[in-house]
Amino acid sequence: MVKLLLIGALLTPLFLYFLIANIKYSRSEEAKSERGQIILLKSYKHAIGIMPVGWFCLEMFHRYIHTITFDTYRDSIWVLVLLTYIVHGFSLYINRNQPEKESDKLIN
Repeated sequence: MVKLLLIGALLTPLFLYFLIANIKYSRSEEAKSERGQIILLKSYKHAIGIMPVGWFCLEMFHRYIHTITFDTYRDSIWVLVLLTYIVHGFSLYINRNQPEKESDKLIN
């Protein structure tokens, strides 16, 4: 349990940094453009699987390998939430700094 709290404490500054970056970006004019919407969709795509896959793995571990306590379960879910936001923010940062490609344009 102490390990998960330590991991959560180490991930919290990254979480806060990327959360603030995400809020700033989503309120910017760039985010409202077509390219900005594509960037947001790409970053959501990279982060969407972390929470459900992690939760599934945690449940399978709990059911079939070893029973975990509620505190460990709660801390694990918190770490998964932090990781989801960190990956979303990092992906947003990476995609924002890449040049626009012709294949990224939406087809209307």
